[in-house]
Amino acid sequence: MVSREKPCEPVPVYDPETPDDPYHENRPIANDFYNFTGWMNGRNCFIAKDVADLRVHGFRCADNLEAGVEISVTKDYNLGEPQVRGGIFVGKSSANQHPEIASASPKGIITARTENFAVDGAHFYNFNF
Repeated sequence: MVSREKPCEPVPVYDPETPDDPYHENRPIANDFYNFTGWMNGRNCFIAKDVADLRVHGFRCADNLEAGVEISVTKDYNLGEPQVRGGIFVGKSSANQHPEIASASPKGIITARTENFAVDGAHFYNFNF
């Protein structure tokens, strides 16, 4: 017998301005990612879309075709902001001479096309192509 469940419904979003909201006590929490290393990826070291309080700390990204980190869209919950803190971003290193990377023009960080995004303490190297 095949089960016919209801289709997926969107998850309700916490609204801090509405105390009678049934999800008022279910506050979002920060999502912290620490010390990831990624290199020679077909696109990015790290990519995210539709994020709220996402924090990327101390990433090391090198020789990626598009960017080290790409955050597409941020959501404003007034509880924190998506951010990149610290990290080392290398455009093209002499150690990785792959033909695709040689012809690419990667970026260090592609920032969100919405408000509420911070970058602090990031270091960028070898983007002089």
